[in-house]
Amino acid sequence: MRPAVLSISTERVLAPIRNAVLAHAGYGVIPAVTTESALDILQRRHVCAIIIGNSISAVERHRLCIEGQKLGVASIVLDPFDQIAEVKSEVHVNPLDGPEVFLDVLASVVHRDHGVA
Repeated sequence: MRPAVLSISTERVLAPIRNAVLAHAGYGVIPAVTTESALDILQRRHVCAIIIGNSISAVERHRLCIEGQKLGVASIVLDPFDQIAEVKSEVHVNPLDGPEVFLDVLASVVHRDHGVA
């Protein structure tokens, strides 16, 4: 079974590309364009990781990370400014580092937190 990831972003160009890369890498992608829809999905579905695009505001990003922590799901924040993680389960990745770095971080988080091979 493919690990499911929740991909949250309001970007109209980059988000579909990122989601296609994730799907090609073997992940089941659940896209969301608002924080409220993402929180609803988190309550209804099991996900192995939350990916938060840099188009999501800091306040909404924090809400999502806290909810992920409550559920035991790691959050990966795509952040070109390399901010310090505010929540224990939050990991920051600079999207300018390329898809290989992003996918490596995602794989390590999914493997670490959910035992997926």
